[in-house]
Amino acid sequence: MNSLTIDDKKTNFESLAGKFLISSPYAFANDVFNKSLIYVMSHNENGAIGLIVNRLAQKLPANAVLKLFKDDNNDSELSMSVYVGGPVEPERGFVLHTPEYNKNLLLHSGGDLAVSSNIEILRDIAHGTGPQNSLLVLGYTGWAPGQLESEIQKNMWIISYSSRDIIFSDVENKWDAALSKMGIDNATFSPHAGHC
Repeated sequence: MNSLTIDDKKTNFESLAGKFLISSPYAFANDVFNKSLIYVMSHNENGAIGLIVNRLAQKLPANAVLKLFKDDNNDSELSMSVYVGGPVEPERGFVLHTPEYNKNLLLHSGGDLAVSSNIEILRDIAHGTGPQNSLLVLGYTGWAPGQLESEIQKNMWIISYSSRDIIFSDVENKWDAALSKMGIDNATFSPHAGHC
């Protein structure tokens, strides 16, 4: 896993930025990626970066979240769900959100979402002036050059279009919802590729 650097160069490279990676049902046993749904923030020849969007860590009052970011000046009653975004830099916070909020963006992904990583967006969310939809995650997922492509060739990931409805929903199982949206029933999924 790489440390976070974002540099989406415009080339002929086919980027998966803005898409979902749905872990194959039989991949990553006993691992954080087992039945994970990842939103790809950045993908280029230098590797890929994504956020797991279906691993709820806990629901915290907004003032407790802000204290994590060393801000004690909030008395909001709002609660925020906190997700585990991945195993890299688990102490670093990111907010995946709708793009109408554009203060101090870290990244506008290849899709219709943006990523911020600053205390200002958390204050704005707590005060009701933040993005329409947002997801707070701690940590991220990173792949070295060629690593994600190799995992895809080994059928470890299913690629699909992302869905705001799934990302920002309170659906208990976003992974199942993403598979279902593709017409895949987890109960009938085979762990082996078929050959004709």
